[in-house]
Amino acid sequence: MDTKPKRHIWRVLRLFLLLLVLGGYSFWILQQPLPVIKPELAKITLSTHTLTGDLPWPAYGQAAVGILGADVVAQHGKQTPVPIASVAKVITSLAVLQKKPLAPGEQGPTIKLSSADIALYDAYVAKEGSVTPVNNGESITEYQMLEAVLLPSANNIADSMAIWAFGSLKAYNQFATSYIKQIGLINTHIGTDASGYDPTTTSTTRDLVKLGQAAMDNPVIAKIVALPDAADVPVAGRIYNVNSLLGTNGIVGIKTGNTLQAGGVFLGASKTSINNKPVTIVTAVAGAPNLDTALIDTKPLTTAAQKNFDNTTLMSTGAAVGTYHQPWGNGPQAIAQSGVSVLSWKGLAVPVTISLKPISQNAKAGEVVGTITAEKSLLAGSKSIDAVLQSPPTKPSTWWRLTHPLYH
Repeated sequence: MDTKPKRHIWRVLRLFLLLLVLGGYSFWILQQPLPVIKPELAKITLSTHTLTGDLPWPAYGQAAVGILGADVVAQHGKQTPVPIASVAKVITSLAVLQKKPLAPGEQGPTIKLSSADIALYDAYVAKEGSVTPVNNGESITEYQMLEAVLLPSANNIADSMAIWAFGSLKAYNQFATSYIKQIGLINTHIGTDASGYDPTTTSTTRDLVKLGQAAMDNPVIAKIVALPDAADVPVAGRIYNVNSLLGTNGIVGIKTGNTLQAGGVFLGASKTSINNKPVTIVTAVAGAPNLDTALIDTKPLTTAAQKNFDNTTLMSTGAAVGTYHQPWGNGPQAIAQSGVSVLSWKGLAVPVTISLKPISQNAKAGEVVGTITAEKSLLAGSKSIDAVLQSPPTKPSTWWRLTHPLYH
């Protein structure tokens, strides 16, 4: 019996079955939807800096600048703790108001001074420290004490006020040491008195800026340090603010300091308007040869700081912000649909976050695929723009689809 026809039939049948399987596979695979295309970087965060500003820093010691409502934005010199003299009275005032709060306009409790307060006055007179006269049995309010401490910088009243509020200078020290940590003063040490006359109270200008920000956030202190004088203090009568810069360059406070050990120290606050928005700038200078030098060098620093803002483009229209990876090669880019600009302090980092979502094979050029967000800056809220596809995805070849079944 001839088997050749049978073998031929089987070969044709096998070929037919093979073609049937391949045809079925091809039909099936080509009907499968393509997977979504994921961005190469689904989320990246940039820290974009504006152009660096140029501030006229003092040639000595250390200095720093901050913005109320923000952190320290610039500093100069080695930030080593140094004596801060009467600037320490800002800490004393804030600590007392934490213990004995006052609302704006309130005088607070009345304190009767005693022979112990006279002794403090006599001790500071003997040391040639700044004082405000007191009498035994004199009645003075908490608010009047704050005026005497912050305007003529009365050392004796600073200690008397701390002892009244906390019971002793030791108890004041313990409270103030805890309090300054709460407001971020990590390189500040509270010394043996509340006045700062003793050089054991030390800080850095970076910490002093944070202290100034806390002071200007307190409405009672902010009002007092802006006063040129006060007329209602018992015994002393009219007292005067020793801050000779008050009212110049927009300066509205805060506190001077001057001792042999500290040299000149000045913690200042000035108000200006940037794009019709009020801004309070805090400056600190320490380690000056004397107080006059610290005050003189604060003026150009304040003026330059008020001008150290700029409208900066963080991202231009059409800038590439991400690439979509296609398994079959090449891939479209995501681009910024428009530019992102912010008004901010020169040299300050402005975080820019880019988020992209996966796209389908049918995505089109110009389709929104994500967002680009400039985070909140000193003078503006956060800004978001769309990221769009620069071009549509490319399609894989039929051969690629047939040979890569696992990508479907």
